Amino acid sequence: MGIFTRIKDIAAADMHRLLDQVEDPISMAKHYIRQLEDQIDQARSALETQMAAEQRYDLLLASTAAIINKRERQAKFAVERNQDDIAAIAIQEKLHHAKLHQTYTEQRETVRKQAETLRSELNRLQKVHTELSDKLTFLLVRANAVNTIRETAKTAPSSDISKISRGFERMEQKLMSVEAGTLANPSEDKLTDWSQQQEVQEELAKLKAPKQSC
Repeated sequence: MGIFTRIKDIAAADMHRLLDQVEDPISMAKHYIRQLEDQIDQARSALETQMAAEQRYDLLLASTAAIINKRERQAKFAVERNQDDIAAIAIQEKLHHAKLHQTYTEQRETVRKQAETLRSELNRLQKVHTELSDKLTFLLVRANAVNTIRETAKTAPSSDISKISRGFERMEQKLMSVEAGTLANPSEDKLTDWSQQQEVQEELAKLKAPKQSC
């Protein structure tokens, strides 16, 4: 149909391969998505118009069928009363509306088929839109990762990271050296306090007293 002419090549193409080969896949994906959204809006609007036409034809068919039945009853009633002139007029009206009913039926079928085609096209467009949206999301994630890596490289270049690592290694070695010295010379209370020395000497004297008395 005319409103879908611009996207026929998109539907036939391999979306992923096409987007991978373009110079700027993100911009191209956004461009195609905008085009598809415009086409989807047009297709949805056209489908709504066709559905409204279907409803109008349903009303026309119902009202025409009612007139046909009414004229048929009138013709039978007129015949029963020997009113042939009135019966002829009723039959003429019946035949006229029967032809209208046939025309409306054919026209409604055409509208129905057009609506079916529009539904099919709309579903196809929505499927392509979903594929492109998924592809765009994947591309954005990849682009974000690349940008993050670039920003990280600017903030902390490899040379700076190496310097920081060496600094931490030196700090670690220094701490290990201090820890090793602490383990080799455990801290203990040294008897430097005079009062404690006095008490020690007194206890020592008590221990020596029995030996000296012997």
